[in-house]
Formats: sequence, C-alpha cells, structure tokens
Amino acid sequence: ATVVQRGVLGSLLATAVASAGLQLPGRPLRQELFRTPTVSYLYERGWRDSFKQAGFPGIEKEFELVQQFFEGEPNRTVIDLSCGSGLMVRRLAASKRYGKVIAVDFSESMLGEVIKRAKEEGTPPFDLVRADVASMPFCEDAVDAIHSGAALHCWPSVQDGLKEVHRVLKPGGSFFATTFLWGIPDEVVSLAENLGSVSGRRAYRFFSPEELKWLMKGAGFSDVQVEKRDRCAIIRCKK
Repeated sequence: ATVVQRGVLGSLLATAVASAGLQLPGRPLRQELFRTPTVSYLYERGWRDSFKQAGFPGIEKEFELVQQFFEGEPNRTVIDLSCGSGLMVRRLAASKRYGKVIAVDFSESMLGEVIKRAKEEGTPPFDLVRADVASMPFCEDAVDAIHSGAALHCWPSVQDGLKEVHRVLKPGGSFFATTFLWGIPDEVVSLAENLGSVSGRRAYRFFSPEELKWLMKGAGFSDVQVEKRDRCAIIRCKK
C-alpha cells in the first residue's frame, strides 16, 4: 500500500509539472521514468487521464481524431509509437480497420502492461516491438500511418525520432501526435536553450506551436498542421 501511495504522489507531481509547462533540473526522466513498474502500473489508473487538465482530448476523443485522420484504403499497416500501456493500440486493433497493427515502446514494463491488458480485454492480435524511437527496426517507406500520443516531450532526441518516423512512413503516409506545450508565452521560450544540451537534463521537453512546425518540417514533412488546445498540441502531418 505504501508503494502505491508514493507512486500516486509521484504521478500527481509529474502531472502538475507537465501541466504547468515547467522543466525539472537533474537526471532526465524522459525515458527512464516510464521504464519503472510503478509508473507503468499507474499509467491507466489516473496518470494519462489527468492530462485532460492540460487540454488533451482524452483517449476516446483522440482515437476518434486518429480514425478520421487515418482514413483510407483497408489493410494498411499502423504503428502506435511510444504506446505506453496500450490505450491506443488496443483500440486500433479492436477496430479491425487495419491489416497490421504494431505497438512500439522502449519500456519493458509498459509492454508488459500492454500484454496484460490486451489479454484481459480479449483484444484482437497485434504485433509488439521493443525499440527506441530513434532507431526503429522497420524498412524505409514501409508503414502507412503512425500515432504517438502524449510522447514527444519524453523522447531523448525529438529530432532523431521524427526523422525516423518520416523514414519508415510510406510516401503520403500519416503521422498523428499529441504533446505538451509550454505553459508560458511562446515569445519567452528560448529555442536555442530548448534544443541545447541543458535540455537533456530536464524532466520533459516542452514546445511552442511554431517550434513543433519547425521540427516536423525539419524531419521532412511537407504538410504540417499543429492545433493548440490550451497546453496540448495536436499534430497532423503527411509525408
């Protein structure tokens, strides 16, 4: 009981920090935080849902938006990148609209949650891959669509991850993502500082809408839309 209670307090603190658009000094949490069993356990027990306070649409609404953006021919291959505990990938698989659904995450404990919850819900089969976003084991021009929900702010190198997303997507492929925006005015944000080495020591990396557009175009995307909802960005890109 003590472990769970401390984990809840940690969840609340992390959510409060993220929602406020703050940066924490010290050891980076971008990857390692989500590899801990406690965080993986708590992710669908209040952690992810609390992001609504920052303007995130919630998983059901985000799934609806993803389905609309991924509309097209059947039998396509779709990746849920940085899938966490599998909130989105289970819905993608259950929709039976795709030929192949793949869950990708770097966290072993999160992938364990994916397996556990998929079994409990009787989710139709999908593939599971442990991989770094900056080095995915997929061929170039191989995937029709990629979703990455509430994840970019946790990636160790956003630029490298986005270039890899662009690489594995087919021409005309779709990328849908949500992430946190800064909680202070955009003009106060120092782009150089956010991109510099000091940002690697921060708990999370936050963005301005203009920076996100710049990052997407820098990765190679030509059709880029960034929608601002309070402190949440909804990103839609076409290769």
